[in-house]
Amino acid sequence: MISTKIKNIDFSGTMEIAGKTIEMQNAGIDVVNLCVGEPDLPTPEHIKEAAKIAITNNQTKYASNSGLKELKIAIQKKYEEEYNVKFSLDEIIVSNGAKQSVYNAIQTIVDSNDEVIIPAPYYVSYFDMVKLAGAIPKVIKTKAKNDFKITVSEIEQNINSKTKAIILCNPSNPTGAVFTKNELIDIVEVSLANNLIIISDEIYEKLIYDSLEFTSIASLGKKAIDNSIIINGVSKSYSMTGWRIGYALANKSITEGMNKLQSHSTSSACTISQHAAIEALIGSQECVETQREIFEKRRNYIVSELEKIDLVSFSKPAGAFYFFVDISKVIESSKYITNSRDFCLKLLNENLVATVPGSVFGMEGYIRISYSKSMDELKTAMERLKEFIEKL
Repeated sequence: MISTKIKNIDFSGTMEIAGKTIEMQNAGIDVVNLCVGEPDLPTPEHIKEAAKIAITNNQTKYASNSGLKELKIAIQKKYEEEYNVKFSLDEIIVSNGAKQSVYNAIQTIVDSNDEVIIPAPYYVSYFDMVKLAGAIPKVIKTKAKNDFKITVSEIEQNINSKTKAIILCNPSNPTGAVFTKNELIDIVEVSLANNLIIISDEIYEKLIYDSLEFTSIASLGKKAIDNSIIINGVSKSYSMTGWRIGYALANKSITEGMNKLQSHSTSSACTISQHAAIEALIGSQECVETQREIFEKRRNYIVSELEKIDLVSFSKPAGAFYFFVDISKVIESSKYITNSRDFCLKLLNENLVATVPGSVFGMEGYIRISYSKSMDELKTAMERLKEFIEKL
C-alpha cells in the first residue's frame, strides 16, 4: 500500500531520541533536552502584538500563494539594506517554514537521477529531500581540521555530468561553522564554472559570534544570485519557530516553479503568521542582538566545560547554537558503547541528558549538543555529561 519512494526514506533522524525524551519528561523524569533546534526564548512582544492586531482586524483569510505583498516588500527591503541587493517581488516566495522552502527548491530544480552534493555533517532532512525528488544525494564528508566546511577541491573531485546542485548550510546545523566571504567566492566560482545551482540555507544568519561578519550569497554579485537559491526565515532570528514562516530568493524562473509546486501542496503560509513576520522584519531589531548575546554567552560556557573533558574534542562554533562533539575516543575506550547512537541512548537513560547522534547527520563518532536552553539547564547537563563520560 505504501509507495516505494516513501519506503526508501526514514523519519527525521532526531525523532528517536526526541520521542524517548518526551516520554520520559511526561513521566516526570528530569531530562535536560539538548536535542531541540529552536530558541528557548519567547517570541518578542511587538511581534506577538502584530499577530493579535491581525486577528482583531480580521486579516485571517487566504493570502496570495507566494506570500503577502507587504511581507515580500519587507524581505526585499531587508536584503537591500543588509546586503545591497534588490530582489524583485517575483523573485521572493514565502513558505511554511524554511524547511518547506528547501524542499520546494530541490523539487523544482532537480530531475530523476541528477546528483546533489551534500556536505556532511548535514542538516538531517537534506538527504531524504533529495531522494524524494528522485535525485541522488552525493554526500561528501568534510574534515574537522577545516571546521567541517567543504573545500573547492572536495567539490571539484565529486562533480560529474549528473551533478546539478550543492546544498550549503551557513551557519551550519549541526556544527555551527560559518563560511568566510573568500570561501564562498571560491565556491561560487567553481559552481558557475560547472553550472551548479547553490542552495544556500541561511536560516541562522543572525546568530554569529566573536564579532565575525556574516556573508550571504546574496552579497556576492548578480552571477552568484542568478545561480543560487537563498533560504531564510524568521524562526531562529526572532524565536518564531512555531509560526512557520520561511522564504526563498532566487531568479524568477525558479521562484515561479516553486510557486507552482506550493500551489498544489500547502498553498499560502498562515496569514496571521505572515503579519507577525512583517513586524519582525520592519520593527525594532534590538531583540535580535539581545538573543545573539545570550547564545554567545551560552556557547562560551559550553566551550569552557567541554575543554575539561579529556576524551572529547570539538571545533568552536562560530554561529547557530550547536556543538558537534567528537566522542570517538570515548567509544574506543568503552566496553559498552559501539557508536554514537549507543552513546546518546545510554547518556539519556543513565544520566538524563538528551543529545543527537552524529550518525543522523551523516557523520559517525560525534554527537550534536544544542545550547538553546537556559544557563541553569546547561550547567546541569554539562555536569551530567562529564560524570557519564568519567563513568565509562
